[in-house]
Amino acid sequence: MEPQLLAILKEAVETQQRKEELERSIGRALRRHDMDFREYVKLTSELRELARNKEASVEDVAKELLAEHQKDAD
Repeated sequence: MEPQLLAILKEAVETQQRKEELERSIGRALRRHDMDFREYVKLTSELRELARNKEASVEDVAKELLAEHQKDAD
């Protein structure tokens, strides 16, 4: 995943409100950074595909991706 989209995903997870879908939080984070709908579709499509392949939720896959990215950064 592109570093810029990982940063957006991290912000979305950190600012996700209680009982809010992660995808809605992603949309808010993208708008905050003046990014458009194409990036939203790209990010959510990738997350959904990973979730489907791993038989997990989108939220779980997002957190796993961020944890892997954090390990790589350390």
